Amino acid sequence: MDVLDIGKGVVVDLLSGKMPEMEVIALLMSRLLGSAIVFMSCIIKLPQIMAVLKAKSAEGLSITGFETELVAYTLTFAYGLHFNLPFTGYGESILMSAQDVVLLALVYKYAKTPTSHVALATSAYAGGLAVLLSGQLGDGIMSVLSGASFVTIMFARIPQIYQNFATGSTGQLSIFSYLITVFGGSVRIFTSITDNAGQTMVIGYMIATSMNFVIALQILFLGNKGGQGKAASAVKKKPAAKKAKAAPKKKVKKVESSDSESSESEEPAPVRRSLRKRA
Repeated sequence: MDVLDIGKGVVVDLLSGKMPEMEVIALLMSRLLGSAIVFMSCIIKLPQIMAVLKAKSAEGLSITGFETELVAYTLTFAYGLHFNLPFTGYGESILMSAQDVVLLALVYKYAKTPTSHVALATSAYAGGLAVLLSGQLGDGIMSVLSGASFVTIMFARIPQIYQNFATGSTGQLSIFSYLITVFGGSVRIFTSITDNAGQTMVIGYMIATSMNFVIALQILFLGNKGGQGKAASAVKKKPAAKKAKAAPKKKVKKVESSDSESSESEEPAPVRRSLRKRA
């Protein structure tokens, strides 16, 4: 049922003095929350994209992590399309995939990824997407791929979590993007249960939300310490440069003072000669 039809039924029941069934209310909440998630997903990656563009750096971003994340989102919306699930149940996966493509392009550029790697990844993704959307895969295969998508998202987060711990910094990762992702994942657990999306999707969203929560904590506690260290070292170098430039001036003063002293010592000589002549 469409969210408008469900809402209309709830309003009619309330106006007639009848309390709607709890199942209907839960379904309406699920549709509304799902619509909100789809709407928020339009901008969920924009802070991350803007952070990379502003810094002109892909520091702290795991290429493997984002590539794997793109695969996971693609499998999720392919599953929703195959089983004709409500768009509010998987629509954000389409929008997130599109934003991941843009983000990966920026990461490839600023990380100076080899052209061979970019070409291989692009061709593999395009070919896989064509197969998923061809409609030739059966229900059993799509269910297995749906489960694989959440295992994939788990492996997408592990490299990023490890890299953050290893470097002691989260680089250009955006806390805003990850907080929204954690909130959206929590809501998706509820909507998956309400829409009878299957145990696979419920467990998968639990795993993905937990991983995103760990990264959000890393951003809060670690931050971009690498960037701060570089800025501090740059500040320390500036006074040294000023001292180096100021050093020659002191030498010039000494030379001038020595010249003045020599001139002063030479001035009494003619006076002595004149005194000798008079004598």
